[in-house]
Amino acid sequence: MRQKGRKVPPPTPTPPIDPAVIVAERNAAMLSMDEQTIRAYYQKYNDMTAPTDMEVFWRMVHKARTAIRTLPMEERQRSKRWLLAHDSEPLDDGEVPV
Repeated sequence: MRQKGRKVPPPTPTPPIDPAVIVAERNAAMLSMDEQTIRAYYQKYNDMTAPTDMEVFWRMVHKARTAIRTLPMEERQRSKRWLLAHDSEPLDDGEVPV
């Protein structure tokens, strides 16, 4: 309940997020291949929770890794091989060799 004559200050605006920071955090999480690190990154930038089914979770991670052009090619290849071994399609548009 507001008191008469007392103004409520406006909410503090959220500072803009530097895209370079997001990319660096994403790359670090994806290169870590640590489930908790990846989940923490996912939760930080998404309103949804990461999949609880481990097969779905790792498929999502590996698909993302094949598409991220700023990751080392060896890491993208590793994920592409994982996806192919699990009957799944990579997201690399063919630029990542097997």
